[in-house]
Amino acid sequence: MRRENRLTCRLPVIIEGRGKGGLKRDAAAQCVSISRRGACVVTPLEVELGEKLTLALPTINAERKELMVVAWVREFEGERHVGLGPIDEDTFVIFSDAAVTGGAVGEASAAG
Repeated sequence: MRRENRLTCRLPVIIEGRGKGGLKRDAAAQCVSISRRGACVVTPLEVELGEKLTLALPTINAERKELMVVAWVREFEGERHVGLGPIDEDTFVIFSDAAVTGGAVGEASAAG
């Protein structure tokens, strides 16, 4: 059983971070679900548990970047799914904005 309700969506996201090889960036990542405690994104980037990344939702708020931490990584149906949690839950609002607007132009639907 999940701790939080999730909103299933397909939102474009931009992920950035610094790895051993320098800057890593995926401007074509997809957020596939969001909740008050984080998000699941699909990305080909190689990431490690505990790694810090910035995440932006350009269709919701292009100016806002959220500092996130990698909570888990799973391969699912040939895609890399990455669970991201906020560094500071008190200031974590980027996905609240997405939930309020219903995702990108009505693409989101409620899920439990």
